[in-house]
Amino acid sequence: MIAYRCILVLKFLSVMGYAGGAAGAFLCDDPAARRRAVHRVASPSLLATWLSGYALLVLNGWPLFELWVAGALLLSLVANAVLVYCVSRERRDLSAFLWSALPVVCVVVLMVVKPTWPQVRP
Repeated sequence: MIAYRCILVLKFLSVMGYAGGAAGAFLCDDPAARRRAVHRVASPSLLATWLSGYALLVLNGWPLFELWVAGALLLSLVANAVLVYCVSRERRDLSAFLWSALPVVCVVVLMVVKPTWPQVRP
């Protein structure tokens, strides 16, 4: 039980690191600082989020390719790709932020609702 809680805390900290890197990508004025926020904070934090999430899956016995897990992996990858795109193209407007935040909101919805494949297919 202690291992589960430690991994859960690690995942929470990783998600907060990703959020901090994403915020830095849009709030910093210096282009080099924006790139560092994405490449040195957000992307490694996303990797740590994936690894800790995988550990939680193993501990709980959930399948890796369940609908909510696969959807969350795909959407988090899309969110990070949008961040990298925005930094490389110097986009900092509201629409760019919303395009990078929307997949993360969908990930949270998937993690809360946890839809499964049998719920989708009759």
